[in-house]
Amino acid sequence: MKVFIGWDSREDIAYQVCKHSIVTRTESNVEIIPIIQKDLRKQGLYTRHHDVLSSTEFTFTRFFVPYLTKFEGWALFCDCDFLFLDDVKKLFDLAEKNHDKAVMVVKHDYNPEQTMKMDGKVQYPYPRKNWSSLILWNCAHPKNSQLTPDILNIRTGAWLHRFQWLNDEDIGDISVEWNWLVNWYHEPTDGSPKALHYTEGGPWFDHYMKTEYGAHWIKEKYEYLMSTEKKAEPEVVMAPSKYDNLPEQIYDVFDDILKYRVDPSGSYYEVKIDNITEKIKQLDTKTIMSTDSEFRFFEKKGLMYDPILQNFVLGAGGQISTWDNVEKSNGPVVLRGITKRKQMAILKEQGRDFFYVDTGYFGNGRKKLFHRVTKNNMQNLGPVIERPMDRLQATGVRLSKFRGGRNILLCPPSAKVMVFYNLDLDEWLKTTVETIKKYTDRPIIIRLKQGRSVRATTDTMEMALQTDIHCLVTFNSIAATEALLLGKPAFTLGPNAAQSLCKSNLAEIENPYIPTLDEVGIWAAHLAYSQFTEAEMRSGLAWKILNEV
Repeated sequence: MKVFIGWDSREDIAYQVCKHSIVTRTESNVEIIPIIQKDLRKQGLYTRHHDVLSSTEFTFTRFFVPYLTKFEGWALFCDCDFLFLDDVKKLFDLAEKNHDKAVMVVKHDYNPEQTMKMDGKVQYPYPRKNWSSLILWNCAHPKNSQLTPDILNIRTGAWLHRFQWLNDEDIGDISVEWNWLVNWYHEPTDGSPKALHYTEGGPWFDHYMKTEYGAHWIKEKYEYLMSTEKKAEPEVVMAPSKYDNLPEQIYDVFDDILKYRVDPSGSYYEVKIDNITEKIKQLDTKTIMSTDSEFRFFEKKGLMYDPILQNFVLGAGGQISTWDNVEKSNGPVVLRGITKRKQMAILKEQGRDFFYVDTGYFGNGRKKLFHRVTKNNMQNLGPVIERPMDRLQATGVRLSKFRGGRNILLCPPSAKVMVFYNLDLDEWLKTTVETIKKYTDRPIIIRLKQGRSVRATTDTMEMALQTDIHCLVTFNSIAATEALLLGKPAFTLGPNAAQSLCKSNLAEIENPYIPTLDEVGIWAAHLAYSQFTEAEMRSGLAWKILNEV
């Protein structure tokens, strides 16, 4: 199921909360796609001049949905100021019974008295107002085939929002419960909402903090923030404490401190200061040591130590330290980042275990939510263990069917990887391209690694793999993992977490290994059990899982 959500730069939090409300209430697979005007402009699809009558950046972009789906299947569009209270699959079930309809909408009779809405935007009345705020699109319907960029960029807002390319009988009905206009419909007279629409403004705007059903949105925002470990504004919801997600031993000590604070004589709880001191001494702090070569976070972020490492050793019952001290000890060590080449070599020579921390394999956007942790290597090279699907599902990753293409996408290693493996980038590229050309005449697209913000927004791997790709070739990049998840085979020429589902001999470039979706699912679920959030590190869950096998 494809769900498109209108995105506006002023209302990103509204989009995130809307998305969260859909994902957490939908039992079937659902793909959430933000419609971002600036991205459509960069692709040359959206060429309209700025319209002063537009109240949002997606006023007109919503009508690109059939084109963006290649005029196939059904898709749902909604404004970002929606909050879903029920499973959107019920809407798609409705679509199955209405294949003769080009669109299905809630046919509001909405004539607001207010002349302003949201953050000072003028509210213009017009026929069929708000019908287009939630559209169940039959993208394959013949009448929708005319909605190409050439048409969409020149047609008036009235023509689009009134669905004037359709006859009345082409527009199906959805009950008002699925587009419940807040402050317009009322329970129980109009039913009970399945999707709230804060069309006049929601609690993310200061002037609408106390709007009807505002508590529903604030609660959903809190749950979204907790799921992404973001800090919430204290005046809106309670922010997570730095004492959340700590190991049980620590909470036990805290509990005794609180008892001592209110009962220092020990008359009721029988807790003495000596009891607390003894419990602190008994805390296990020798399981593992972490190494940060310098206090590099101090000047920039006001932190005395790498917070990722500190969270990991806290949950593992270890200690933070520096390499000079760690090298002289004899226990296991946790390291972060590929620049720790020297340390890894020494630890291997000493025969000591180490845990390597770096960016997660999948599930990350602009923010690094997941961090991979691997014992005695930089990536999880197997064997693949059949794991539950829960952690994979929590990342929001959806597997794609494999499909063919013409071009070969070559993703060379980063500069840091080259240094680690004593490789020269130019030489590696030259040799790899020459080898590929021995066995195929397919065009080769070279994709040099961009900065993280670019890779997460304007030049994602998903975008790169949509350029008619036959297969991806890389060294040890997690690009191979992304390719497999997105339905493209890969060749891995170095130690790579995806190697169990890839070939490595470029002589077989015309015949890459195509794993089944079941194979990809088992492998991805396995990798999901070797990447963790900071909270999971801090709580000890990461340490527990890593030591299960």
